[in-house]
Amino acid sequence: MYQEIFRQIQQRGVLRCATALTGPYVGSKLLYGEAFEQRLGEATASYWDDARIALLETKETRLLSIGDDQFLVELFMENPHMVICGGGHVSQPVCKVAKMLGFHVTVADDREEFLTRDRFPESDELIQLDFREFADRIPVYDNTYYVVVTRGHSFDELCARQILKRSYTYFGMIGSRSKVAATVEHLRRDGYSEEKIASMHAPIGIKLGGQTPEEIMISIMAEVVQVKNQHYCAYVNPGVVEAVSKNSHGVMATIIRKEGSSPRGVGSKMWVPYGGKPVGTIGGGSVEYRAIQDAARVNGVTIQEYDLSSADSSKLGMICGGQVEVLFETMG
Repeated sequence: MYQEIFRQIQQRGVLRCATALTGPYVGSKLLYGEAFEQRLGEATASYWDDARIALLETKETRLLSIGDDQFLVELFMENPHMVICGGGHVSQPVCKVAKMLGFHVTVADDREEFLTRDRFPESDELIQLDFREFADRIPVYDNTYYVVVTRGHSFDELCARQILKRSYTYFGMIGSRSKVAATVEHLRRDGYSEEKIASMHAPIGIKLGGQTPEEIMISIMAEVVQVKNQHYCAYVNPGVVEAVSKNSHGVMATIIRKEGSSPRGVGSKMWVPYGGKPVGTIGGGSVEYRAIQDAARVNGVTIQEYDLSSADSSKLGMICGGQVEVLFETMG
C-alpha cells in the first residue's frame, strides 16, 4: 500500500491521501488529486463518494470528521519543479534562487542564444521551443510552479492558455495591470473558467516596487515561497521511502493527532520493519521506544494514545507536554 503511495508522490509531486480511521473500512485509503483518484483497501467507491466533497475542500494535513466517521487527510508535496518561460534578465536571478530553494528548474525560450550554461549555470534543463509548442514540450507535473516572464505579452498569453489547461501548484505571469486585464478578457471570451483564471498570480509577485531584475526576482520568489508554505503538509522521510521500497513487510506508525507541545506534527511517520531497525521518527525518546514495542504486537490497523502531560512526561523521558495519537498499520 505505502509503496504505491510513495510511487504516486514521486510521479506527481502532489498527492492527497485520505485514510479511514473509523467505520466499516478502517485503514482503507483514497489517493486523489485535481484529476486523479485511486482506492486502496476494501472501501467501496460509494463509500468515498459520500466523503468526496469534504475531502476535496481539505487543503492540508489534518484530522477530518465527516458525519460519524473520522479520516486522516494527508497532503504530500515533494520534489517541486519550476518552469520559467522566458530566458531574459529576470529569469536569471529567479533560476538561481529557485535552485537554492530546492526546485528542479527548467528554463524555456525560443531563442537559442539566450539558453546557455553561462547564463543559467544552475538550471536542470534548458529547452528551446516555439511557445506554441509549450504543451507538447513541457511534461505535466502537478507540483510545478510556472513563472511566465517572456519578452512580449503575446508570448505570455500563449503560455498562459496552455498552462491553464493543466494542473499546477503556482502560475504567475508578468505584465502591467492593463495587459493582464486584456489577457483575462481574452481568456473569458474563449471559455476558460473563472476558477482557473483566478488561480493566476498576475501581475506576478508580491508588490514591492522593484525595478531591477534582482528586485523583481525577490517579489516573485517571495510569492512562490508564500504559496509553497500556505498549507501544512505531511513530510515523508526519504529513508522511510527507501526502506519501504526494499522491504514492504512491517508496521507504519503515523501521528494522527497531537495536543500540546509534542515534538512531531500530524503526518510524521516511522517505519518498523519486521526484524529490522526502525526508520524515521515520531518524536524520539521513550514514547517512540514504546511505540516500537507496540508495533511488534500490532495485527491489522489500530490507534494508540500516548500521554506526554506533565504528570507522565518525566517518566517517559520527555520534556514537553501534551498527547499524541499514533495510527499503526500492518503491511505485508
